[in-house]
Amino acid sequence: MPEKNLFICSDGQKLAYNLWMPEAGIEVHGFLQIIHGMAEHSARYERFAKFLNKKGIAVFALDLRGHGKSVGPDGTKGWFAETDGWSRVADDCFEFANFITSKYAASEVFLLGHSMGSFLARTVMVRHPDFYSGVIIMGTGADQGIVGKIGKAICRRQVRKKGSKSPGELMNKLSFGSYNKGIEDPRTPFDWLSTDRAEVDKYIKDPDCGFMCTNGFFLDLLEGIEFANSLQNADKLHRDLPLLIISGDRDPVGEMGKGVKRVYNLYRSAGIADVTLELMPGMRHEILNENGRPEVYEIILNWLEKHSTGI
Repeated sequence: MPEKNLFICSDGQKLAYNLWMPEAGIEVHGFLQIIHGMAEHSARYERFAKFLNKKGIAVFALDLRGHGKSVGPDGTKGWFAETDGWSRVADDCFEFANFITSKYAASEVFLLGHSMGSFLARTVMVRHPDFYSGVIIMGTGADQGIVGKIGKAICRRQVRKKGSKSPGELMNKLSFGSYNKGIEDPRTPFDWLSTDRAEVDKYIKDPDCGFMCTNGFFLDLLEGIEFANSLQNADKLHRDLPLLIISGDRDPVGEMGKGVKRVYNLYRSAGIADVTLELMPGMRHEILNENGRPEVYEIILNWLEKHSTGI
């Protein structure tokens, strides 16, 4: 990764990133930051980013710690930090946003988070409520209640016994073991991602996708999900912050739409005036990589255009 594609965080950690700018002659009207999901990386968003570039929207995205080209020197994938990993990565995302938008003097910045990235986006927007002009929450889920608390207890025990970088085999099975349930004759363990077989196969063949994350990571993630779904935290948001909540209605992360509706109701309960809910019929987890993705692209673009002064 060339030096120009490295961002240095406040703790000295170097993270790889992608920046997609509109071609010469196309005026830049706005900036969108993307936060990717677990066990994937930012380069997977290039097709969507180039679609937005044609509309004058610049797109930027980090490879989060332990992902893509930001894996540490010891090669451990799916690991954030020894302690407070969720907070550290949320800081990374905001520091990076400041870096890019200051460099390009961006007047409007929107945020999109997918899957794990949706929980990070929901964390960052609470911690920095004045920064973003709007937030797109994609492939998200609701509070896991007692299941989440049990999961945290399991993770803590595994971390104590084996260390934070140990493979999260048990949590991986508990988290994803049932995700193909309801899919008739699934071809692969990852059919729950998309109905587009070619996209599922691309994910499986990508060495930077689908890896097993660590026990420390799963503990961080569960804490992040809990933070994101707290009404007390949602109450810290400005009431006029526009939110787009968009998921497939066959996405197991969002409980086939039920959990996504609870997230929508959470923000409505917090008094957010402009919350849009889109459940895409027949689509699974990765709606940007679904058979019907052109419709998804247009919905997001139209929402950005509606909520921006410059697009």
